[in-house]
Amino acid sequence: MIQRFLKVMSVASLYSLTLCSVVYAQEVSSGKNQSIRLVYDIYNKGLHVITMKADYELSPTTYKVKANFASAGMASLVFSLDTNATVDGVFKNGHAFPGTYQSIGKDKNGQFKLVMNSNYGTKTDITTLEPVRGDDRDALTPAQQTHSLDILSAMADLIYHVRTTGKCDSQFNLLDGLRSFTFHSQSVGESEMPSTWTSPYKGKAILCRATAQQVGGFKTHSKNRVLLSQQQPGSIWFKDIEGIGYLPARFDFKNPKMGIVTGVLRKIQVTK
Repeated sequence: MIQRFLKVMSVASLYSLTLCSVVYAQEVSSGKNQSIRLVYDIYNKGLHVITMKADYELSPTTYKVKANFASAGMASLVFSLDTNATVDGVFKNGHAFPGTYQSIGKDKNGQFKLVMNSNYGTKTDITTLEPVRGDDRDALTPAQQTHSLDILSAMADLIYHVRTTGKCDSQFNLLDGLRSFTFHSQSVGESEMPSTWTSPYKGKAILCRATAQQVGGFKTHSKNRVLLSQQQPGSIWFKDIEGIGYLPARFDFKNPKMGIVTGVLRKIQVTK
């Protein structure tokens, strides 16, 4: 179950985000940097299951991210999730190129650690994977590892696109150490964002239609292989927050096993 949730995040969760996290959000128009704290809550079947928090330090040419994913609400009585992830990267030619991504924590299967060195776009080396990939899972091909983004870099890429072009049109490959996905997003204009009582952020926002699809790293003999290889449609709303700029305020993604997974921006705190 945990892996499925993280898989949905990978697919852009995108979307990606944030225990006391700090984001340095740059207003492109003014060139100023701001330090802000974001908190996102993730829901499935009406239940609050995961809290995501992240520190994004964005400049016109670089980014650094620290994030925490933790089980929340009644779901924490059923499963335990506590993951910390970091990444640094650069923006080149309108896209994000990660340097080193590291994720460490625990889930229902115990402790895990992942380190991926993407060498700022040249190639991706999975230098640490604990526990190691089992023989019951397809190995990733070199093509599936090359030019792939981690989930934190994926969100940095989308935020960068929206803030520099006013659109979220992008496509890239996603990699979580075990699985490979393709991701496509396209702006469809402004739309009224679905209201949620847990989020104060409402009204019109840039609506992005997105599709994620697993293409590698399947369980070799899984009876759900066909189901998991289907496209997973989703929507992301980027809200223009006064004095801060565009931020992802909500995302909805369909998972073939869990149904709709929703993430909402609950809190922004300007700290600098």
